[in-house]
Parts: sequence; C-alpha cells; structure tokens
Amino acid sequence: MGFCVNVFDNKLLIAAFIFVWTCVSSCVFCIIMVKDDSNFLVLGPNTRNQLFGVKMDTWFKWWVTAIYTFVSTAIAAFASDALCPFFTNVIEDHKTVHIPYSKFTCLMIVQVFTIYGVIMSVIGMFVALTQVDFMFIRIAADLIVNGHTTYYFLRGKIVNPALYNQWKDNQKEAQKSSWVAVDDNESELLETIHHSEMHHSEILNPPHEDSTTQEQDLEKHR
Repeated sequence: MGFCVNVFDNKLLIAAFIFVWTCVSSCVFCIIMVKDDSNFLVLGPNTRNQLFGVKMDTWFKWWVTAIYTFVSTAIAAFASDALCPFFTNVIEDHKTVHIPYSKFTCLMIVQVFTIYGVIMSVIGMFVALTQVDFMFIRIAADLIVNGHTTYYFLRGKIVNPALYNQWKDNQKEAQKSSWVAVDDNESELLETIHHSEMHHSEILNPPHEDSTTQEQDLEKHR
C-alpha cells in the first residue's frame, strides 16, 4: 500500500510511466498494422479510406478535413481547459458560495458544453479513426493549446517543493482534525439525545417509592 501511495503522489513518475507505455503500445500496434497493410497508416488523399462514407480521394477533401480537425481539436482543448475547472471548482464545489453568473446562465453553460461534447466526440472519433495523419494533426493542436492554457494556470505559481509538501501535510492534518471534530460532535449529540430521553422518561414515569417507606407513612397517618 505504501508503494502505491508513493507512486500516486509522484506525478513525474506517473508521467514517465504513461509516456513509456504510450510508446510501447504505439510500436506494437504499428508493427501489427504494417504487417497487415492497414488502411489507417495511409497518408494523404487515397481511395481506400472513407469519412462518413465519403472517399478521401482528393486534396480538397483531405485539406478540409485536416483544417477542421486542427480547429475543432484546438477549440475542444481550450474550452475544456477553461470550462471544466469552472464546473468543478465553482459550480459543483459546495465550498464556493458566490458565483459570477446567474443560476440559469450557469445551467445553460453546462448544457451547451454537454451538447457540444457529445456531437464533437462522435465526429472527432470518426475523423481520428480514418487515417493516421489526422491523429497527428489532433495531437499537434492539443499540444499547442494545452501549452498555452497550462501556462495560464501556472501564472503566479512559485516552485518550492518543500513548501508544497508542507502544504500537503497541513491539508492532511486539517482533514484528520475535521474527521475527529465530526466524531466528537456526533458523540456529544448522541450523549445529549440519551440524556434527553432519560429525562423525558423520568417525567412520564416517575420512580415508585419503596414499599417499606409507604408502610411507614401509613403508620404515621394512623
């Protein structure tokens, strides 16, 4: 368990691992496709590949598809990097009380992004699976846009691993303290409820006097 936690916390190690895995997977499937003369590895216009039933047999069709792929991928990357953190950190986060737009406007932004994501994912899937050069165009557009949006996110950040680790430890301690506080509050609540029930029971059912005491009182009255 400790090894898995260390790997999970080491983002650089994870990035290196997925890079190596991507290279290995690509090489394996490239070898398979080359041996079977796959249509996916064909570059440029050709009569073997089709997009939505249309043959990619002219440079005009190829360039239209290539330009669309680049622009669409760039828009998707930019919109995702700009809107998804807004959805997660503002709309969906219970700690964020104030929002910059009306509730109806926020709902419309989410709905528009959802419709856009469904339609573009279907078109993008067919385009990406047509032939390999469109996949390279998608990768180039993603790298360019993500490079800029990541720079926007990193503005104002200061590189200091020691302070970062200290901040993480403080976050863990604060989380543990909140759990302890919740447990203590629950215990106090249960104890209060128990005392309240006992008091209520005593009011409804007062304790009976001892029989000997009752006999002594009768003797006094006589």
